[in-house]
Amino acid sequence: MANSFSPFWYVLASLALALLPAVLAVFTSYLKVSIVFGLLRSALGTQHTPGPVVVMALSLALTAYIMSPVVDQTVKQAEQVNLEVILKDPGFRHFSKLGALLKPWQRFLVSHSSPETVRSLLAIRSQHTAVDRNNSQAVDGSNIPVSVLLPSFVISELREAFAMGFVLLLPFLVIDLIVANVLVGMGMFMVSPAMISLPLKLLLFVMADGWLLLVRSLILSYQVTT
Repeated sequence: MANSFSPFWYVLASLALALLPAVLAVFTSYLKVSIVFGLLRSALGTQHTPGPVVVMALSLALTAYIMSPVVDQTVKQAEQVNLEVILKDPGFRHFSKLGALLKPWQRFLVSHSSPETVRSLLAIRSQHTAVDRNNSQAVDGSNIPVSVLLPSFVISELREAFAMGFVLLLPFLVIDLIVANVLVGMGMFMVSPAMISLPLKLLLFVMADGWLLLVRSLILSYQVTT
């Protein structure tokens, strides 16, 4: 059974495991989800709750939920490819057929890349090469170069994550300001505002069902793909 596989696949599997963290950040929603959950911890003022392991586990679970349609499309594409022939003979002639498996992921990246960011990167790229000068067609189609598509997606995800973080931080900032002003007005300078504002933040977050609202907002931000 082991002899039916080419040693090439063992090398490829080792490389895939090594690049897995980078793949999660560049090709999935994990980047934005993890940043938003990290900003939530900062907004609440709890530096160690939820812990990094909890944030990572929740980010991975939500990423799996968001990316499930893309994975399903990839599985359907894989059913049309003769994997047995490719596993036994990993030559370029057969290996090129696996490009169809990347189409759902390419559509995901294109759907969630800001057109303005793509045009800007294409314009910068066109200053150094004569390729991809027709920016309008590149943004609307699937012929965006990978060297432009990947950074466009990452930048777009960072922009949306920070925008959601701003909306998330704003109500907690108001609570901090109110508590600080009340303490100053009462002359309680020695009392830490964080001791008073933290229970109020937690109460507001629980009463508003903040976890569900936050998770729903993150999922709906990818509704175009799903």
